[in-house]
Amino acid sequence: MVGRLAILFLGLSSTVYTEPTGAFSVSLPSGWTSTRQEVGPGTFYIQTYKGGDEEGAHIDFVLQRFDEELPAEVQSTVNSALADGFLESFSAEATVTKQSKSQITFDGRKAVRIDLEFKDEELVLHKGYIVAVSGKRNALLVMPYAKASDTAGFALADRHANTVALESKTPRAAGAGAAQPGQLSAASLGNIAGKVKANMKREPMEKVISAGDPPLTYGSVANFVNVIEILFDIQLTESEFEATRERFIEFYAKGDAEGKRILAQQGAELLKTLTTGTPAEQKQSRDEGRAVFTNAFKNGAQMGIGYAQVMWSAIERRQAKLASAKQAPKKQDWDQEISEGDIDATLEMLYFMWVAAGRDASDVTMDDILKIRMQIIEGLPTMDPQLQLMIANAPKIYAAIRQQWQAAAPGQRLQMAQQFGAALDEWGIGASSSFSESNSGGGSEYSMNAQIAQNTAWNAAKTWSSSN
Repeated sequence: MVGRLAILFLGLSSTVYTEPTGAFSVSLPSGWTSTRQEVGPGTFYIQTYKGGDEEGAHIDFVLQRFDEELPAEVQSTVNSALADGFLESFSAEATVTKQSKSQITFDGRKAVRIDLEFKDEELVLHKGYIVAVSGKRNALLVMPYAKASDTAGFALADRHANTVALESKTPRAAGAGAAQPGQLSAASLGNIAGKVKANMKREPMEKVISAGDPPLTYGSVANFVNVIEILFDIQLTESEFEATRERFIEFYAKGDAEGKRILAQQGAELLKTLTTGTPAEQKQSRDEGRAVFTNAFKNGAQMGIGYAQVMWSAIERRQAKLASAKQAPKKQDWDQEISEGDIDATLEMLYFMWVAAGRDASDVTMDDILKIRMQIIEGLPTMDPQLQLMIANAPKIYAAIRQQWQAAAPGQRLQMAQQFGAALDEWGIGASSSFSESNSGGGSEYSMNAQIAQNTAWNAAKTWSSSN
């Protein structure tokens, strides 16, 4: 039964560009083409875009090859020099109207990112970013961009830019070690804000989200997500669920009759298989399902299939370890390792709390999210062990908070909102300051240390999860 759903991942394909020198590879959208030219000794400029649409979305690359291996201690310096040098050269041809520089993790490596808005020679506004990252013998600059009005084009370029694998002939799954925090985007932040204000009211399971025979329903997606959460022991965030829904709709529209039936009905059938029978039968179903979907998601993501990319990103980011909490959990179903996925859930939970506390959702931008993300990662070693443990289990806590917010009476929501506000103040994200002005560096004035672990709001947060 699981295998029939996995077969769907063979239905679409993307274009894989592999640098002839083996310096990097990337999964490009179907129909994209590439041009490559040497612009200096060992330096190459590669442009990629949809065939016949050179004015549309791009993912461009600057590759610098070295004769000798780059020592690890100089790679950060090389990254900064490559990014700054490119930006200086780029500014001679385009008018940069906005830029923001940050240190990130990309392809599992330290990297430099500069977010950009710029106008071309015809004064058309574009948005994008550059990421500079180094390996043993190669330094690579990656630049996805599109016209500011082309939201879909930029999202496509951004998603595929994050499949870049340095010094590998096999692209990564989109989202794995990505520069962006998981599935969070400006659009997903807006969606979360709307749901908070609607008290997280869920849509009816039978609601049709794409007409057909049989129709794709909200329940089709919800049941499938439930299956994946059981198989891989994860909890998806709101943004991950919405990304799954969007990719389901896209794939359903392209499917044949059998493909539509599988997408519409298989989730419920699989969920029944996983939750009925003897414990031994359920375990066997989970083991078989996990093996099949691991292979299907990995291969499907590399092929550029949307909902495979969402699922594989969620799984991989929860396996990408950043640190370990110094305090061991008391419950068996709580984690000690802090992963990229845990940081994603923490960021989304903070934004949820910000909006639920009655603060202006428009005050929070993706630049703010990226800044907070890096501040949290940099502060992990000095955090109180109790707080580290809470970040390690942010997906569970965040899921429980959402459920309680949905079920709460108005007076209870008011009490929760007050607790959220107090907790955010302890984080240094106060009502009188912007979301990005957190004192998250880990220094002596950093409130996200021992004090926050003692804060009653965070102590109360532990009771919001049925797991603790």
